[in-house]
Amino acid sequence: MDSEVVPSSLVEIAPILRAANEIEDDNPRVAYICRFYVFEKAHKLDPASRGHGVCQFKTALLKRLERSHFILLYFSSLDCEHHLCIQEDAATLGRRNYSDAREIQAYFKYYYGKYIQGLQNTDKANCTQLEKAYQNAAALFVVLKAVSRAESIKVADEILKAHAHVVEKTEMYTHNIISLDTKTSDQALPRQPKIKQLDHLKIPLQVIKNCTQDFDERNFIGKGGYGRVYTGILSWVDCINQLVAVKRLDVTGFQGNKEFLTEVTMLSQYQHENIVTLIGFCNDNNEMILVYEYANNGSLDTYLRDTTISGGLPWRQLLKISIGVASALDYLHNHVAEKHRIIHRDVKSANILLDENWNAKLSDFGMSRIGLANQQNTFVITNLAGTHGYCDPQYERTGFLTKESDVYSFGVVLFEVLCGRLACVYNYNDERRFLHHLARSCYKNGELDKIIDHGFRKDIKPRTLFKFSTIAYRCLQETREARPTITEVAFQLKDAMKIQLQDEIFLD
Repeated sequence: MDSEVVPSSLVEIAPILRAANEIEDDNPRVAYICRFYVFEKAHKLDPASRGHGVCQFKTALLKRLERSHFILLYFSSLDCEHHLCIQEDAATLGRRNYSDAREIQAYFKYYYGKYIQGLQNTDKANCTQLEKAYQNAAALFVVLKAVSRAESIKVADEILKAHAHVVEKTEMYTHNIISLDTKTSDQALPRQPKIKQLDHLKIPLQVIKNCTQDFDERNFIGKGGYGRVYTGILSWVDCINQLVAVKRLDVTGFQGNKEFLTEVTMLSQYQHENIVTLIGFCNDNNEMILVYEYANNGSLDTYLRDTTISGGLPWRQLLKISIGVASALDYLHNHVAEKHRIIHRDVKSANILLDENWNAKLSDFGMSRIGLANQQNTFVITNLAGTHGYCDPQYERTGFLTKESDVYSFGVVLFEVLCGRLACVYNYNDERRFLHHLARSCYKNGELDKIIDHGFRKDIKPRTLFKFSTIAYRCLQETREARPTITEVAFQLKDAMKIQLQDEIFLD
């Protein structure tokens, strides 16, 4: 049905199965299509996940499929691998023009109208029901998209608009976070401001067009997450001829819509000297535009991609940048509010901007999540987010996101800084090689000298190297329990700077 997406665990396909159970009475055929999709996905699970539990899951699901009166199933079991022989029944044979894609598209429109639009303006007593409807609609769309692609049938514009609305409302209504017990009101997540409450940050589209010369290609400076980035000179309210970066999100990408809402709400509430400043936004004419302070020295990955450039950054400067990012993450994890935390979810060198004084500015908060400080896990049941090569392996396997997931990603960045190379590189055979494997191996074997950036090898003092590499290595532990907190990481990096300055005086 859909060969492109391979789940890493049952966590990713469970929402679809829950949706199938919910809609069974409404439309058994669509429920069957969803279950068959889940069964297909279960076959493609990460081999590391093929345990007894997965076996039981497949067997139970197949028995449920067998009971369907739409098709007859025969299967044989060998080493937990089931093989299906599908035989059309007489009714199906008489309807050769029958389309699963059209069936599920028609049902999606029905479900959206009845269970989402019908509940949207009701009282708070239906909050839980509405939240469940959003989750089911999101799961249905995953199957709908796969089936439609398999049958080469276009997804109706009406459905695309409905799905965009589901994504937007899910983000603003539930913020895609663990469901909370309504009895524990003191544990409630902070309310996210709606776009209308942020009118003081809204910049008219025409002002932004003037700023970027109507998004002239000569002002194009790069492609960021879900959109293109331009530079411009902004004159609006308090900004007089201010150099800014303008990110124009792709309006056809629904993840871009989700990213836009998250970024505006996050950056409008939480400010830190090492977090990029949001100057304003624009959502006129269905545009999704974010305006930031301009980072004169670009992003950190630029200096790691080209070794001739990275050699120009002194070790002390790189250490200062690392401390700045650690401070930003410590703020997000521990200091945004008394009972809450923010998980960035995409910490990487490309998201670390450098201002004119080489201060680090953590950016790209579109995939961030907010949760309760006293809860161990934030359950992410949608598609995994993050960048390969930086992603926490436990998060990739289980779908459970924690603060330690950010710590792992930051550990990769620390080794990028130390080695002067990116987390993921391609060799001459166009094969991907990941820095975290190499760094862990060299650290354990006492061979760090082989991979340290030649540009500052003579500048980094032995005690500083030991302190820096040790904390970076601890961040990359496979289990999150073995990783340090970001507070400890920040402390150790500051201590490394102190040692570096002392040894420069005494050893030189």
